Amino acid sequence: MKYEDIRIAFIARLAPGANASCPLVTDKMDYLYAEYHYDIYRILSNLATVRPSNNAQDLLQHHDETDYVFSLLNRAPYRNSEIFISSLCEYYNIPYLGARPNTRALAEDKQLAKLLAEYCGVKTARWISYNCHDRIPSELSFPGPYFVKPRYGAASAFIDESSICQTANEVRAKANELYGHGMDVIIEEFIDGVFYSNPVLFINSSLTCFPPVKETTNLRGNVITYLQKRRVQPGVIKEISPDQELNNRICLLSQKLSSFIQPFDYARFDYMVTAEGEIYFLEFNLCCNLGRYSTFVTSSNSAGYSQDDVVQIILDHSLRRQGVI
Repeated sequence: MKYEDIRIAFIARLAPGANASCPLVTDKMDYLYAEYHYDIYRILSNLATVRPSNNAQDLLQHHDETDYVFSLLNRAPYRNSEIFISSLCEYYNIPYLGARPNTRALAEDKQLAKLLAEYCGVKTARWISYNCHDRIPSELSFPGPYFVKPRYGAASAFIDESSICQTANEVRAKANELYGHGMDVIIEEFIDGVFYSNPVLFINSSLTCFPPVKETTNLRGNVITYLQKRRVQPGVIKEISPDQELNNRICLLSQKLSSFIQPFDYARFDYMVTAEGEIYFLEFNLCCNLGRYSTFVTSSNSAGYSQDDVVQIILDHSLRRQGVI
């Protein structure tokens, strides 16, 4: 099949409407994603026939008119939305972006991701998880300070300076906040360090690590909040890591982890690096943000690839991997 003959269902919460224009949004939290989803639609439309939609109902109704699904519906208002579209594609036997549902589920569960890291011999902070409304004991299984966050998802929702807790009482208060939103929690050993993000993709079927991006913030513990990720609040500085020796070490870890989650189309691996140079795995993200301000595109730009290039490379690999072209 040729590119121009491929019928792509593009599913994203802020996908363009019937007039194929960037959706108008009133919530400042959505500005960045409206722009992001329109950019992806534009890039795909230059390659193939694209049908945009903002919900899964379109795929249910038009699955027999779809050759491939490019879904960015990662935060729909129901549990496991990251897994639902890929599972639906498996049911209809339609090739799709990303990875198989079981691998997506592994990435979305921070506890399982950390178990994978341990199995691969990649260092990760000690942790314990609690289901929503479980009682947090007065003594935890390892000493503080701690970092408390949602166990599932990768959007940094509800993560801020209050996520850093010194005592079990503080942990309990933060956990109760997350419980109030119906969330299970993971309590990690707090690692005092700097956040590094390492994008990987496949160029000519060869796993390629783009340069790690170093991110520092103006907040205690270098915490990067949800509002900062959405560029609603300032304070984040992104730069390509200048430490080539550290970059090589990070890329080797990403390659090791990548070998255990095949097949997939692209990913981003996140780490915390201490002042002593110790690297701790945090999480990995499949179908991560490819927006013009994203870590992925910041890194790819430094390697000589534009946002358009990256989307085309990922799409090409995904189509060839699944035998569409």
